[in-house]
Amino acid sequence: MSINSVTTSIQSGITNAADNATTRNGSVYDTTQKVSAGEAAVYEKSDQIASTNATYTRDTTALSKISEQVETKLASLRATVENLFSMQGVKTGEAQGLSYDQIMEKYNGKLKEFYQSLEVDEATRLNAQQEISEDGFWGVKQTSTRAIEYAKALSGGDPSKIASLRNAIEEGYKAAEEAWGGELPEICKQTQEATLKGIDEWAKTANQT
Repeated sequence: MSINSVTTSIQSGITNAADNATTRNGSVYDTTQKVSAGEAAVYEKSDQIASTNATYTRDTTALSKISEQVETKLASLRATVENLFSMQGVKTGEAQGLSYDQIMEKYNGKLKEFYQSLEVDEATRLNAQQEISEDGFWGVKQTSTRAIEYAKALSGGDPSKIASLRNAIEEGYKAAEEAWGGELPEICKQTQEATLKGIDEWAKTANQT
């Protein structure tokens, strides 16, 4: 259960960090703006990003699809965590009725301790194992693939934004580690490696073309 939860936090962190990167320091332009080569700091509202050789358009369809998939899974996880916390609260006397977001805020920086002490029933444990399995939704393969596809859709496939997006992904993992309160589980490290490898392969392909 703990690994399943932290991998979802990482997925959210990756997408949020990548979103934030589109407006930070001008490294990646806001994808609702248009920038033409040779124009210094002249912006016009548009869904396109222009670079020296091509115009790149943010893939809002792909972004919406990925976001909806993740949100659906997160909704189920939130309900599960809230229920487990409530059930355990009856035994420990801790405050009940906390929402998932309130739990995440209350235990920010010590989520590892929280999840390790959370009593999990067998059905929930088996479901979590399935979710993080090799072919599971939160497994290394699917999670890293979603992150890479999200980065490409966010930039419209613009290779000049790869470095900033790569940094954003690394920041997402750092934020997850801080919230976790210690070294992340091995599956998280594997997911990070797979994601960055995919970004680097994108960069290599872009350089070749």
